[in-house]
Amino acid sequence: MSDPADDFAKHPGPAWHDPNLPWKQFQRLADSGTMRAMDQHAIEALGIPGLILMENAARSVADLVEAEILRERPEARVVVCCGRGNNGGDGFAVARLLVNRGFHVSVIDAGEAKTDDARTNQHLWSHFGESVSFPSPEATRWLERADVILDAIFGIGLERKIEGAHHEWIETINANSRALRVALDVPSGINSDDSRLHGVAVRCHHTVCFQIGKPGCFQQPGAEFCGKITIPDISIPPHWSEQGPRIWQLTRQAISSLLPDVPDDSHKGYFGHLLTVCGSAGMGGAATLAATAALKSGTGLVSAFVPERFRDGLPSQPPEVMTLSSPGSPDFLTPEHTDAALSHATSRNAVVLGCGLGNHSETGEFVRTFVMKTEAPLLVDADGLNHLSGQDLVECSGPTVITPHPKELSRLCGQSVAEIQASRIATTRRWAQAWGVVLVLKGSRTVVAAPDGAVFLNPTGNAGLATAGSGDVLSGMIGGLLAQGCSPLAAALVGVYLHGLAADQLVQEGLPPTALTASDLFRGIGLAQNELLRTAV
Repeated sequence: MSDPADDFAKHPGPAWHDPNLPWKQFQRLADSGTMRAMDQHAIEALGIPGLILMENAARSVADLVEAEILRERPEARVVVCCGRGNNGGDGFAVARLLVNRGFHVSVIDAGEAKTDDARTNQHLWSHFGESVSFPSPEATRWLERADVILDAIFGIGLERKIEGAHHEWIETINANSRALRVALDVPSGINSDDSRLHGVAVRCHHTVCFQIGKPGCFQQPGAEFCGKITIPDISIPPHWSEQGPRIWQLTRQAISSLLPDVPDDSHKGYFGHLLTVCGSAGMGGAATLAATAALKSGTGLVSAFVPERFRDGLPSQPPEVMTLSSPGSPDFLTPEHTDAALSHATSRNAVVLGCGLGNHSETGEFVRTFVMKTEAPLLVDADGLNHLSGQDLVECSGPTVITPHPKELSRLCGQSVAEIQASRIATTRRWAQAWGVVLVLKGSRTVVAAPDGAVFLNPTGNAGLATAGSGDVLSGMIGGLLAQGCSPLAAALVGVYLHGLAADQLVQEGLPPTALTASDLFRGIGLAQNELLRTAV
């Protein structure tokens, strides 16, 4: 079955690979295929025995469990749950190491191990302690009495739904709410590549990702099951294939280095001029939020092109924002406004289109003409997206960033919201490539993808961002960064990180997430910028 994304012509567009991005400062993540290739390279090309890598992985877990749990609770009962693959082999080795250090350890297994290295460690364990197989009454009793449970049932690359005895096993682990649960590499039941939940998963307090972080641990719902993540070095040398998926997590260091420079002798023109094309009757506030956010993000000048009713002022408009209009419908933008809007766009450094435009059919005609004719760097959000098709995005004249939430993306690409949420990384990459845009898929752990297939995961933000107008603020921030000269990809990365960090800073100050409003973020943006500037120093 062909990928529906293949139905779209590839956008020739600009060169999207940004050599100015601080690539080494991002945290590179490895999907299961890449991780297996690294293992193979280490074993076959470099001659590092698989048993050595397994022992290194086991030692990193044993060290963590001892330092963070058992040193304070040496009497704790540890139960290691071992599957039949190499993840189970890691578990047998951890059990042996902890017994050697004097701790009380039992093993529950799934039967005979399937790989040579795992069988070796299973055999070694038989000389150190006892094990039982699940399901059995004794295994259940051990799990119910355990103080610490180590999850080594499934490792990376799980693709099937967990059913039968394994489903019961995981539910029994989770039923012991008193035990501290630690996952080896990735919680069993979470897809390590895109965070899908395979029916049930071990809910862990700590996850030890061997050598390199796994994408599924940094996206929902996987992140919810991982708890605190540790990434120890187990001596697997990096071996990256250009053919494999390229996935990074954003870091504070990388984002701080991407903030626009502020020379002492600068002036307002130095920081760009943004045009916002937003607002309609009853939704003028969306235009205000976008324009104000752009100013707070450092943009030198902001002009708001609006329907005639807002010519003399938007709701709560900052005095720094200039309003523009042209004859036509006073309540919403129509084709009559197109020439004037395009004329203003020509003399601006970037454009934000869509916030609060409304769903009138004439507005749709305006939007489609505007995106096909404007050559300025363009961000399209909200109602701007609601009036476009995937083919319209392909035909955009200039470099384009789109910022849909899952429902908006669903309408554009034809996938259900459930399908999108189940595979956020792959979906975002697929449609960014198909449409030739930088695609920002909003939500918890926002995903950003470039047209060349590079994907970035954002770690900042909290539930307070699920509030009306939050997306308008993000649009203004990214648009403002575009106007300041950031590349489309850099503007999107800095914008989403700052947007989430703004919310985090406000909550850290004591504002409950439930009380956070979009306009609160204006102060949060300043707090977030200060935090990043401290990092840069």
